[in-house]
Amino acid sequence: RLRDRVRFISVNLNAGLPDIGMFDVIFVRNVMIYFDTDTKREVVQRLASKLNTGGYLFVSHTETLNGLSDAFEVVQASIYRKR
Repeated sequence: RLRDRVRFISVNLNAGLPDIGMFDVIFVRNVMIYFDTDTKREVVQRLASKLNTGGYLFVSHTETLNGLSDAFEVVQASIYRKR
């Protein structure tokens, strides 16, 4: 049943995200390191708009959302929860 509910698609994080619904969990691992601060801020804002309140955003251990958004609280290193 789970397999039928999972879809993998490619999206451009520098553009508007497709209308694919809302999520409880988003994984963006080893992506943010390639963006400058302003672009990171924009990407995080786009992702936050697709994440349900209380949902989780996972980034890699070398990445952080510090100073990028106040929409998230730190759960532990690399794991953030949308306020």
